[in-house]
Amino acid sequence: MVANDLPQAPAVLLSFNRQGPFYRLQRRLGLLSDSHLAVGRRAALFLMLAWLPALVLALLQGLALNAQHERALLLDFSVYAFGLALVAFVLMEQTSDKRMAWLVSQFVAQGIVRDSARPAFAAARLNMERRAGAAWVEALLLLAAYAIAYEWMSIGAARIPGGTWYGQSVDGQLQPTLPGWWALGVALPLFWFLLGRWLWRFFTWGLMLRDIARCDLRLVPSHPDRCGGIAFIGQYPKTYLMFVFALSSVVAAGVLKTVVYAGASLLSFKFALFGLVAFLVIAFVLPLLAFTPVLVALKKQGLSRYGALVSQHHLAFEARWLGGSDDPRGDDALGSPDMSSLADLSAAYDLVKSMQAVPVTKASIFPLLLAATVPLAGVALTRVPFKAILDSVKGLLLL
Repeated sequence: MVANDLPQAPAVLLSFNRQGPFYRLQRRLGLLSDSHLAVGRRAALFLMLAWLPALVLALLQGLALNAQHERALLLDFSVYAFGLALVAFVLMEQTSDKRMAWLVSQFVAQGIVRDSARPAFAAARLNMERRAGAAWVEALLLLAAYAIAYEWMSIGAARIPGGTWYGQSVDGQLQPTLPGWWALGVALPLFWFLLGRWLWRFFTWGLMLRDIARCDLRLVPSHPDRCGGIAFIGQYPKTYLMFVFALSSVVAAGVLKTVVYAGASLLSFKFALFGLVAFLVIAFVLPLLAFTPVLVALKKQGLSRYGALVSQHHLAFEARWLGGSDDPRGDDALGSPDMSSLADLSAAYDLVKSMQAVPVTKASIFPLLLAATVPLAGVALTRVPFKAILDSVKGLLLL
């Protein structure tokens, strides 16, 4: 089920993207409203704001195209990856609000949150929104964005003799070009700031799941989803598909420059690239571990109760049909006297026994892996036959 197919949740339920100084600034500027995030318009605006002036300045300095690829903005794969990421970070605001609100609403809609736990559940949602919109967090993210942008450009310029399109290193100090000044002042900080905001929202989401897991939840050990009835929450990684694709594209662009222009071997990046995929999977599974103690306790309790029920039922069944049992309860423990009762109760016990400790499935992780591997596979296509790449990706996704 894609985000657009999800039932509409009440707008007041939950929002990741309608808090904080940056949101309020965009609202004052008329870029969005409380009822419409205008993600398409803002994505185009941010992309042009970040890179169109840099391109114009590069044209003025002869750094748009150059005989030396390092000094050509249009030949820098990372520029395109940063632009793609900016667009993705904005576009996913709309889908994330819808999907996250729907997922959280299911705890109430499916009767999982007991009436006594409603205040705590509401507090968990409000705390998430308060954390997501904290002014001090966005201030730190903005400072960190400029620091990281400067460091990224300094390292890149120092690595290449003669400098790059965005500057050169002189006595260990970065001396930006005209397009470099724009990249340092606007383009790269905007990318790192938006990236940081999404990482912070992801952290606040994990804290909210922790708070929800501490509520008094009505879970069913024999639920067919094998997660007590909360398997739906394991679908949240699909919200971050564009985020993962964008992040992987930025990494892939850096690798592609080294492979194409410096002739580096793909094998030298093998462990780093597989490490990125593994890190992303672990990072998205980690917040769901908040439910592990609850599910483990539920499974233990369910095995005990269903085990006792199965024993009582089967003893009564044998007493009725085979004789030889001295169970004083007789038919009282039997319930349905037909043969199907054995299979039904055994199936319920097997469901309890197969309960998962983490509400996550291959169906929720597969799209995440695909989004992470596609940009990396594109890099590999420059050096490895397509069939070999396809076989490797299929092997990774089938793990």
